[in-house]
Amino acid sequence: MDALDYVAIIGAAAWTPQIITWVYRILTQPKVSIHLHSLPQIGYTTLGPIFNVTFALLSEKKDAILNKISATLKHESGATYTFDWAGLSEDLSEIENPIGETVSVKKTSLPLVVKVLHTGVAQVFVRFQHKQFKVNLRKPGALVLDRFIFLKSSGKLKTEQDIEDLVSEQVFSEYMKHLSSEFIWIAGKYTVTFAFGSPNKFKYKKNEYIFELSQDDINELKKNIDNIKHDLIEAGKIDIISNYEMKKINWIWRSPELRKKEYTK
Repeated sequence: MDALDYVAIIGAAAWTPQIITWVYRILTQPKVSIHLHSLPQIGYTTLGPIFNVTFALLSEKKDAILNKISATLKHESGATYTFDWAGLSEDLSEIENPIGETVSVKKTSLPLVVKVLHTGVAQVFVRFQHKQFKVNLRKPGALVLDRFIFLKSSGKLKTEQDIEDLVSEQVFSEYMKHLSSEFIWIAGKYTVTFAFGSPNKFKYKKNEYIFELSQDDINELKKNIDNIKHDLIEAGKIDIISNYEMKKINWIWRSPELRKKEYTK
């Protein structure tokens, strides 16, 4: 064995701890898997297109921290939409009262982080909103708000009728046209994929899921456009009229079966 062989051995030995560390980190990376409730909530509200779903999240080997969840919906026509999480509710525990009813204790929070313990299952209800909706409605929405503030400061908004008359103004009509154009749901089959982000490395096997909307579903969901108009009017009345009791809006939702896509060999 010559000097070069000794140098090679020493060099390899120097790298061994680092290699062991790399291997250890790879082998101990948390592996996140998901199970979905088969009935998501699909809708269209003042917040735009909505896609809500309940996850059961599991993590193997060690705990995992998730700081982002998104859903990509692709219609069979090729149209693709990205939905970001806008809020979530997490089941913490269940309490059974003396008469036998079980009450779930939930924690509702902003979309910051979800901690998935390797010793249990995290069940979360995630509210997804269409990513592009806020961007597209920012300018027309600002125009409506500016007009409302101007009329309010001018003393021209005093009664319920004043608020209802506001919807006939052009700026409001234009806003409603924009809202109608942002209605993305159409009949047919959708493919859904979920993506998760974390400050730490983790493993996640990406699966595809599918659901279908019928034309009847679309016709019903479109009725929410009128609901949005009523919701905006009610919000204006609350702002102007003291002690006004807001009328409830009956939003229309659809819950098609969401199933895992099976691949044939």
